[in-house]
Order: sequence, then C-alpha cells, then structure tokens
Amino acid sequence: MKPWLLIFIFLLVACAPAPAQTPLPTEAVASPPPLTNTPFQPVSVTETPTPIPTFTPTPFITNTPDPLWKYTIPAMRERSYGGGDIQILEQIDETETFKRYKFLYPSDGLNIYGFVNIPKGKGPFPVMIVIHGNYDISNYNLTPFTRYDADILSREGYLVLHPNMRNFGESDKGDDLYRTGLATDILNLIAIIKTQGVKLNELEQAVPQKVGLWGHSMGGEVALRVITVSNDIQATVLYAPMTGDMIKNAQYLNLTEELNTPAHLIPAISPHISYYHITSPLKLYHGTSDAAIPVEYSRETCELLTNLGKEINCAFYEGAEHTFNGIYEPDFQKSFLYFLESHLQSP
Repeated sequence: MKPWLLIFIFLLVACAPAPAQTPLPTEAVASPPPLTNTPFQPVSVTETPTPIPTFTPTPFITNTPDPLWKYTIPAMRERSYGGGDIQILEQIDETETFKRYKFLYPSDGLNIYGFVNIPKGKGPFPVMIVIHGNYDISNYNLTPFTRYDADILSREGYLVLHPNMRNFGESDKGDDLYRTGLATDILNLIAIIKTQGVKLNELEQAVPQKVGLWGHSMGGEVALRVITVSNDIQATVLYAPMTGDMIKNAQYLNLTEELNTPAHLIPAISPHISYYHITSPLKLYHGTSDAAIPVEYSRETCELLTNLGKEINCAFYEGAEHTFNGIYEPDFQKSFLYFLESHLQSP
C-alpha cells in the first residue's frame, strides 16, 4: 500500500468521535427521620408500690469470700454480739426524778461512750435505747438534742441509755458502710444489757426482758436495721426516720460507694427486703412539712410493714417539721408514752 494512503486512513480514525460512556450509579442517601422528644414521666408518689418478695439467700461455693457479705442482713443475724460490761464513769447531772451518768461499753473492739439516765426510786426499770440522728461530727457533744426526749422517758420511769455511736463524740472511729457499724453498736449494747444488765453500786437497775428503741432521723434507719436483725426488742418508736431502703438512702445522701453496690447483694443488705423478720411492735411519727427527710419514706415504710402483717401504727402530723415543737409536742408525748407503757411497763 502506498504511504500516502496509510496516512489518510490514520487521520480518519483519529478524528472519529469517541463512543458514549455509561455513567456510574450513585446511591441515594436517605434523609434521617425527624427527631421526636419523649417527655419524662416521673413516677407518681401515690402509685401503689410493687410488693417486695421475700428474700432467701442462695448459698454458693467460692474460695474467695465476698468482702461485702458481712454487711448483709443474713450475716448480721448469724453472728454473735455482746461481750464486756457497761461501765458507769461519772455522774454528770441530777434532776428531781433521775440521775445522769457518763458510761462506756465495748463494741467490736471500739470504745463507745454515751450517757445513761437512771430513775430515782426502787428499780429495776424497763430500758429505752435512744438512737441519735446525724450531726456535725466536729461539734458533737455527749448530750445532743435527743437528750430532751431521753429526759422525758426517764421522768416516766425508764432507764435510758443514749450511746454516741462510732465516729461521734468521744467514741472510737470504725467501719460504718450502710450504717451497719452504727447498728452493730446498738446490737452489742442490747446483748450486754440482756446478759450483764446495767448496774449502779452493784445494784441491778435494768429489766433485760423489757428493752425498747427510740430512733430519730438517721437513727430511725439504724433502728429498722436493728429490729430486722434482732428479735430482742419489745417496742420501737420511729421519729421522722430515714427509710430502710438502702438505695433510696444512698441516692438521697449521694453516697457513691453504696450506689455502686453489686446488684446481687442489694436485696441482702437493704433492711426493707427482710422486714418479714421483724417482731417488735412499732409506732412511727413524721411531719408532713419535714424538709430533712421526705415524709414519703415513712408512708412507704408503713405500707410495707402493714402489708407484711406487722404491728405498726403511724401518725403523720400535718405541717410538722423534722423535729416537733409547739402545738404538736403535747399529743406526740402522750402518744408515744402510751405506746411504750402498753408494751414495756405492763405485765
């Protein structure tokens, strides 16, 4: 083929139009659905609580004991309490009807101080243990404001022991997770009273078969744990108490360590799950204007114990605050004294 012909064919091919290209497919991006806000619905305080099942601990085999098990109700019910004596140290006050002394007793190796009011006259006398609430530890005195109620009881013929539990006042410092240390101090005192009594000048002053508890505020929670562990209490007065629900108390007090308790141990540690153990009759008082402890705590406590068939009577004082005074005081005193007399002073 001639050279000029080859050049002609090459030019024709180079100038020909390019073939049409098929475009690559593109994915359609779906628009996200519009956001919708679901309003928060708080649980009504009037909602009927779900009945709490009876808790029965399931034994398990392990080579490493759970360090938190000692705080559970089953563990506290299984261990022993007491040991040692109540030592009367010095007289610190005297009235027309009773003498007040400073005393000391041992509790799991700790020295626990407090005051005791011993009525004048011929004993022995029924015993009331007054359990104080929470205070500013730096300013805590041997006789805090709960002395007022202790003195009322003493004037009516009760031997009143008011321990300053661990970490308060002169008493030694010690472990108190879930307030179990405070409860242990009371349980040790009860055991000493039952075995050793309360003696002054070698004379027996206490009736060990007639022991009652009085718990105010945090002391009410301690009392609920004590009577869930011990069946040696013949009457219990709860005055504006915290709840026996461990988680509610931890939330209210913002106690991170307690809120981080392993879920499987909560039913065993929280007293309200084990209220079926309680044998003590109870009288509960709470003011509807209490700004320190929600009155709903006491309403729930009353309902739980009532549903379990326990002997409990609850009084809610309209407009009363965390500590009663003024118009509430006369009826309050008359009521709790009648309750205690019927259980501790009657044959």
